[in-house]
Amino acid sequence: MNEERILKAYEFAKKAHEESDHPFRESGEPYIQHPLETAKILLDLKPDEDALIAAILHDVLEDTRTTVDDIQKELGDRIVPLLKGLEKLGKIYYQGRERQVENLRKMFLAMAKDIRVILIKLCDRLHNMRTLDHIKPEKRKRIAEETLSIYSPIAARLGIYRIKNELDDLCFKYIQPVEFERIHKEMEDATGLQKNIIKKGTVILKTVLKKNKIPAEIEGRVKHYYSIFRKLKRKDKNYISELYDIFALRIIVNTEAECYQVLGIIHKNWTPLTRRFKDYIANKKSNDYQSLHTTIVGLVPNLNNQPVEIQIRTHDMNHVAKYGIAAHWEYKERKGGYSIAVPEDKLNWVQNLVALHESLKSNSEFIENLNMDMFHDRIFVVTPKGDVKDLPRDATPVDFAYAIHTDIGNKCRGAKVDGKIVPLDYKLQNNQVVEIVTGNTPAPNRYWLSFAVTAHAKSSIKQWFNTQEKENLVKLGKDLLNKHLKRLGLSPLSSDLGLLKNYSGEKLTVREREEVLEKIGNGSVEAISIIKKILPKEKLIGHEAAPKVTEKVLAENVKLEKNDEILITGQKGYKTQLATCCHPTVENEIIGYVTRGRGVTIHRIDCKVLQGHEKNRFVRASWGMKSKPTFEVRLSIEKKSRIGLLRDIAEIFTRLNLSITSLNIGPTLTIDTIVDNVETLDRLINELETVPDVYKVKETPM
Repeated sequence: MNEERILKAYEFAKKAHEESDHPFRESGEPYIQHPLETAKILLDLKPDEDALIAAILHDVLEDTRTTVDDIQKELGDRIVPLLKGLEKLGKIYYQGRERQVENLRKMFLAMAKDIRVILIKLCDRLHNMRTLDHIKPEKRKRIAEETLSIYSPIAARLGIYRIKNELDDLCFKYIQPVEFERIHKEMEDATGLQKNIIKKGTVILKTVLKKNKIPAEIEGRVKHYYSIFRKLKRKDKNYISELYDIFALRIIVNTEAECYQVLGIIHKNWTPLTRRFKDYIANKKSNDYQSLHTTIVGLVPNLNNQPVEIQIRTHDMNHVAKYGIAAHWEYKERKGGYSIAVPEDKLNWVQNLVALHESLKSNSEFIENLNMDMFHDRIFVVTPKGDVKDLPRDATPVDFAYAIHTDIGNKCRGAKVDGKIVPLDYKLQNNQVVEIVTGNTPAPNRYWLSFAVTAHAKSSIKQWFNTQEKENLVKLGKDLLNKHLKRLGLSPLSSDLGLLKNYSGEKLTVREREEVLEKIGNGSVEAISIIKKILPKEKLIGHEAAPKVTEKVLAENVKLEKNDEILITGQKGYKTQLATCCHPTVENEIIGYVTRGRGVTIHRIDCKVLQGHEKNRFVRASWGMKSKPTFEVRLSIEKKSRIGLLRDIAEIFTRLNLSITSLNIGPTLTIDTIVDNVETLDRLINELETVPDVYKVKETPM
């Protein structure tokens, strides 16, 4: 860097601020101190010369009498675009949703043109937050809320966690001072434990890795206050001692292969906690973060019950984790100085904003056009409370629900987008307001796995099915097996599960018998296959085929509602109107069509007018069950696997206005659904058997 040019910029900025109307900050110190501190923070991100000079001069155009011509005359043309970009951002104020969107527009537009502008602005905001004590309390809180809503998420999206974490903690301090002090005190009380774990754990890990001839650096990490606060709320905990990952040890090695080698060594020597392992190397985050995370117990003697998180990464991964997108900067020499470039693939998600900026005339026009393809691979949608969620392209309401919280995802029953109901496989678009309709109890559907796109949503759905309490699964498996036994005219299982004692030629213990029931309960095996292994063939003769559904059999599963309103996706209270083309009555099967501005129009399921309508606007509709009883049935579908088969089957259920309540995929496809009479069931089976690669469909016992 040209030290003479940087010193010249400092003298220029110092003089400009001294001659301005506000030569001092509210703290009483000379104003020049702020841009100097901003530049000092930026130095940690290894900027080029022009970026450093722009940081020193970042307030001169807005807060002094300095003009662009003055800057060009003294320091040349190169930094002018940077300063103009910073001037556009100006003194941003948080004044509601539209203003927030305008701020985000300015920031992302500046980033699309030159990434250095956004990094300087983040450093500027960080120093302002560090000196927030010197302004009025009400202004403090507003600035903190604005920072938490706008600046911190952008730092996270760029992977610059050094800045993001400090911004979060400073905002937390001013927005919720009581909670901040409580966590601060708890962390102070835990200082001894913290030092003990980090110091002794480091020595122990170094010894083990040295023994295995793996060169490594080991660092200690303590979770930040705001992150602790959010996790306590998310986990519904009261004390930090109840959390697993307050303290962490970071192991830094040379190669990716060594990362997995170290993981194996750690799991061999200490006990890993189940469901606490995360592989961000194979599945890196959208901001390029990569690392292996695992949590173990027993690392430090005399602290055997204290869980410790271990993070394993390479030096390159550690560099990206610290500096985010700044880690990808490439310096290119050119005449008269240096330019800075970020690899194209790191910025393609914002490039389209430049064209958008040129075409928009006002905030309202910007908001109306936010559904344009703003980012290469991301969409931004909003909760009813105004929280922005960053999701991948083609994300659905199910992905959104799990992005809010795993519990919200598990309890998801339906969704509204911009106040209108949509199916759960609807593809969300930029700037839509998404509201999730939840039930009282968790009830994920395996069918969601066919359209969910985020790894978090998919893993959460799978985890819910895999981690149901064993007692519940055993009970469910027992109930399912007893239903089959009843249909075969046999006695139900005894308390000691004696019928399962002789299983496939082996004698099972009571515990092993419960494991068989657990497998039935979690869907990994079917009850009928178990029966075939525990009963002699002569007892099964005449019972192999499932009984034909009759009104009497169906009557066992009747469920009645206490109202006769029209239900949309199982919910009442929506604005509906009966179609005049087909005049549906309570005797007819119905389907809803979401109109533009007139609620949901109710048609007969076979209404010819619906042909050619947009498929993604159809929603499930039904009469209140007081007027129409329903029956739950299970279908077994013999088929040949192919891409698109599930979609074709699901379309038939949608067309017949039937819901899929459970779906198990295997050599034979098993689907649970709800029908209102035998005729509907027969029609469903007939239509399913017309699907290509479906060989046979039959109703089987529940």
